Amino acid sequence: MTPFVRGAILAAGIAGAGLPAPQAEAGALSDLADQLQRIQARVAAGDKGAYADELSQLKAMGAVIAGAKPAAWSEKREVDSLVLFVLSGGALTDVAPLVKGEAILESERNVARGAVAYITNHGADALELLGKLDLNALDLRIAGPIAFALSVLKTKSDPKAATSLLDWARLVAPGGLVEEAALRREIALIAEARDAARVAMLTRQYATRFGASPYAADFFRELAGAIARFRLGDDPANLRLLSEAAANLPPAARRDFLLALAKDATVEARFEAAAAAGAEALQSAGADNQDETRARLYRDAGRLISGDYDAARADLQTIAAAKLDRSDAALLAAVRSVARQLRTEPSSAAVAAQAETTGRKRGADLTIESAEQALKRTESMASPREGGAP
Repeated sequence: MTPFVRGAILAAGIAGAGLPAPQAEAGALSDLADQLQRIQARVAAGDKGAYADELSQLKAMGAVIAGAKPAAWSEKREVDSLVLFVLSGGALTDVAPLVKGEAILESERNVARGAVAYITNHGADALELLGKLDLNALDLRIAGPIAFALSVLKTKSDPKAATSLLDWARLVAPGGLVEEAALRREIALIAEARDAARVAMLTRQYATRFGASPYAADFFRELAGAIARFRLGDDPANLRLLSEAAANLPPAARRDFLLALAKDATVEARFEAAAAAGAEALQSAGADNQDETRARLYRDAGRLISGDYDAARADLQTIAAAKLDRSDAALLAAVRSVARQLRTEPSSAAVAAQAETTGRKRGADLTIESAEQALKRTESMASPREGGAP
């Protein structure tokens, strides 16, 4: 599994709360769980104050769990609320001993224990427990999160089933963090399958519905890397589809995506994609700022191979490294080196040595191959995740 498709369920784990533990009456936790889902919908929509509210809500739920009487766990709705708490990143201090005991309603023990196993990275146990469940019989509040968890657990063994589970999670839990996270993860899986059209379709949905999500910026940076890595933008028609899929993002966010896409394409030696994405980013970058300088760098890098070499090399010489961050300044130096190599015929000795392993490639082909390798060697120094779009 690549870093792009790694996944945690909905939000980061949360430290235990230092709140008093009231004695809870039946229904108290389920009421808080309903409120939590409304808060999570605000998080997914980009409400900047909602994340802090979510943390506070989870702390309050943790306090209720700590003080709950054993009879509370004979109610299915309360157990479902406990499961939602666990899968939302709630603290497990009081949950772990609870699910190990016999207090929880017997018919609900598998789902509660499976949720805890999933969150604590006991994948085999989680799959054994959650895999037995009839998703259609679950309360809608937990059906989506459980389907998401099962998708994560099945990704390696059955990617097709994992994708179907994400579709199902989005269907039964629209509008909140479940759908937001499921869309991100499904796009990642489809990108690995190299289905550019479906990646574009789902990306358009994500940009339209969750473009303001606090997870959107990182997602689009990772998506840009996947597009270059899996060569989804090598076909100009597919590159247009993928670029247009982000059209509903705010202008600055869309430009960040295009810049990340152009940079990744440059490092991956996908020259036509780099030139096209860089040129498109340049249209909205303004004048004499870092975004404009970056867009020119990536566009020119692509044009060295796929476009006007002389104009690209001349423009590269006018780019001020001082306007770039460390990674882009390193990339600029590498691209300038490539530009010099492209018009330098390899020595006869170099051609002869290379021909032994390359099937006697012609000098120009060797020069291009050497240039691509030079760019690839800068990848660790010029990583798009170190200094690209914020």
